[in-house]
Amino acid sequence: MAKKPATAGDAAALTSMDYAEQERTYRGFVELIKLSVIGMALLMIGLYFVVIGGQPVLGGILIFASIIVPPLMAVFQRKG
Repeated sequence: MAKKPATAGDAAALTSMDYAEQERTYRGFVELIKLSVIGMALLMIGLYFVVIGGQPVLGGILIFASIIVPPLMAVFQRKG
């Protein structure tokens, strides 16, 4: 938190930005979206196999994978 708020007369304070923090936030957001898409794709494929495909075991495995895989990918990508 800033101790003193920037005023309209302080042009240097208004133009200085923490680009490294913005890049880190953007990368985190993109990573979250990527993992969400992977999880949703696994979930949709699993639901297809359960409801339409007549393969409840395979569908159950894919639904379980849609819950487990995205967090595991996030953990292993941070370590590497």
